[in-house]
Amino acid sequence: MINTIVLDIGQVLAEFRWEAYLKDCGYNEETRQKVSKATILSKVWCEVDRGVLSEQEIVAICCAQEPSVTQEITTLFDNFIELVQEYDYSENFVRQLKENGYKVYLLSNFGRSFLDVSKHFKFIKYVDGGVISFEVKHIKPEPEIYNDLLEKYHINPKEALFLDDLKDNLDAASQLGFHTIQVSVFEKALEELRALGVKI
Repeated sequence: MINTIVLDIGQVLAEFRWEAYLKDCGYNEETRQKVSKATILSKVWCEVDRGVLSEQEIVAICCAQEPSVTQEITTLFDNFIELVQEYDYSENFVRQLKENGYKVYLLSNFGRSFLDVSKHFKFIKYVDGGVISFEVKHIKPEPEIYNDLLEKYHINPKEALFLDDLKDNLDAASQLGFHTIQVSVFEKALEELRALGVKI
């Protein structure tokens, strides 16, 4: 019986809207491509979430990959809060899960900016806790981050359901015994939750 719901943040509770942000900045297509390839689409982006390097070190690495857009890259990091926007449904969704008796935890790949961004998340007041990648220096789908969550909150994975948008992250959770749902359309995810017996 499922008594614990574990939620990813990006593309589950909040939109990671980096493409829209770059357009909002008024950059032309060439500039947007350069900035994205040097940052979000670069291998170094995983290190943002891992939290081992400082933001200054990350920015320097990204700028070195594409020096022609140094200012734009720096601006992106300075305005990271604009890259993440909570979905309209998220607060009510998490609140209902809590009212229906479930423990709710977060498990998300997120850099140090989480400390600032999370202040604007309305759903945050309803969660029981969580593990954010920069805190533990591991990222999904590495097994260590899942084990950190299980150990910290004494969760039985066979009684827990994990929602994430990425198959690799869900596969890693499944190997540890979690029930899983891949989130692409919220309404479909709700149907799958109910099919598993979750009251929502």
